[in-house]
Amino acid sequence: MMPTKSTQCFQLILIIILGCSLFSCKQQQSLQSRIDLAIKNKDSVLVIPDGKYVIDQPLQLSGVDNLVIKAESPNGVTITSSMDLPIENLTCLDKAIGLYEYTDPKLIMPPWPDSFKGYAGWPEIYIAGVPLSVSRYPNEGFIQADSIIRDGKKPENKETKQEPPKFLSAQLTQNYNKELPLFLNGYWTFKWADEIIRVDSINPQSGEIELAAPHNYGMGAPSGGLFYAINQPEYVDTENEYYYNPNTGTIRFIHSFSEEEVGSIQITYQDFTLLEIRDCNQIKIENINFKYHNNLAVSISNSKSVVIEQAEMYGLGRSAVAITEGFNCGVRNSTLKYLGDAGILLSGGDKNTLTKASHFVEDCSISYFSRHVKTYAPAVKLTGVGHIVRGNHISFAPHNAILFSGNDHLIAENVIRKVCLNTSDAGAIYCGRDWTMGGTVIRENTISELGQASHHNNWAIYLDDLASGISVVNNHIEDSPSGVLVGGGRYNQISNNTIINCPLASIVYDARGYDDWFKHHLVDRELSLWPRLKAVPINQAPWSERFPWLQAIHSDDPAIPRGAEIKNNQIISSAPPQIHEIVYEYGQVANNKENTN
Repeated sequence: MMPTKSTQCFQLILIIILGCSLFSCKQQQSLQSRIDLAIKNKDSVLVIPDGKYVIDQPLQLSGVDNLVIKAESPNGVTITSSMDLPIENLTCLDKAIGLYEYTDPKLIMPPWPDSFKGYAGWPEIYIAGVPLSVSRYPNEGFIQADSIIRDGKKPENKETKQEPPKFLSAQLTQNYNKELPLFLNGYWTFKWADEIIRVDSINPQSGEIELAAPHNYGMGAPSGGLFYAINQPEYVDTENEYYYNPNTGTIRFIHSFSEEEVGSIQITYQDFTLLEIRDCNQIKIENINFKYHNNLAVSISNSKSVVIEQAEMYGLGRSAVAITEGFNCGVRNSTLKYLGDAGILLSGGDKNTLTKASHFVEDCSISYFSRHVKTYAPAVKLTGVGHIVRGNHISFAPHNAILFSGNDHLIAENVIRKVCLNTSDAGAIYCGRDWTMGGTVIRENTISELGQASHHNNWAIYLDDLASGISVVNNHIEDSPSGVLVGGGRYNQISNNTIINCPLASIVYDARGYDDWFKHHLVDRELSLWPRLKAVPINQAPWSERFPWLQAIHSDDPAIPRGAEIKNNQIISSAPPQIHEIVYEYGQVANNKENTN
């Protein structure tokens, strides 16, 4: 039987698609050209042949409507900017310990700034999918200053000369290369404020160490000045550690190459966004992976109904996705791992009118984030109004899992474990210092195995410094230092939560503005709470209808934590609740059950 003309056409199309995959059709036609052609032809679906696409400038979608871009097969397409370096191109300096070196002018970068938070854009190395770490001393833990000569706090008066910290540390002065810049990564005062600062000088006679820049909070208690030194060749002394010289573009690392079959390593060094989506509508990016890159994977701005689905975002020096403005954009059913900064940033909506952006992160796995920026780099960060974070699994990070500001967010049904691993006074889910945060609901999350703190507990849910109008309901918190902390806010609901094996604290609702250290924030009306209240039209709808109690703050005692509801919580094998007497007086506290068995 002879094939029909339609069968022949189908066979020809199939041969072309397969041919593009087998013979690297991507080299004949760039990925951006494919996208542009699909837009020109007004295609509704663009199928990308499977393969790895190495790009050196952003892919762009601008002003595009109704387009699905998907891989030929599930997770068949990877977009990257990395250098794929064959192992035979490495120089072996010491075969016994597996010490290798590679130099490339492409890796040269400007000198690092005197101070920065977490990451200065240096190249990263991945072997068998695992990131290597910049060399450090000591390999584990921290050095604590022997004594602090000058705290070096940034002065409040901008005209005052900024004096950097000065301190003594015998351990550090004995372990650095005098010929190279020395950078220290530290929790200089608080374990929720990390910063890398260059050493300006070390006096060999007195042992005095002076940094090159001040720190916002200075150097001192409660951490006592914790730090470790980074990126010197002498510090490369253990498996999967590397040194990088920005002047020569040289990397030096230790790896045995004995436990996996690896023909090449990946080196990331380029600094741009892999995919930029602007002013678009009804776009789906499906089954496409973004891997091994020094900066953001995807930015979505001022767009509607753009979704990234079934993607892997892996090995990124900074964050994975940033969504700003627009409506109903998000990430779904995707895996994010090994991120230097936050995972997904959601921003949008209108606070004055409480118009929701409805951006979302749903059913994703986000792990090993905040690798470089150690604090306030959560798996998901929400600013604005009306975002949704639901059904995600979040794990392994030094600080927050979810950080939010704004209104009317839904944070629900997430499983969060092993976060806040290296900080103190932190919350897995955290917000703070704003009376005008009403409407957010935190419900049905499971939070467990938080890290222990050296000072000030870590909490599963932390509504800090008079955060108000938030509902915390039906959450399950287990095997963590502490459960829920409410720092004196108004009209917060803490109900129907189960707290198991939280030995340091279960539920704490204090009145810090009334009789505690925070009182001066209410006396000084230039500080953050008052400007944030003033910026919102509390006397106009919808604010006057939904949050009428905000209007009373000006006329009554702003320190009183009015309207709290703490009911029907189950507390098992945990510390008893600590609820300030004034919370009882001005709120409702009832039917909280304790079981010490």
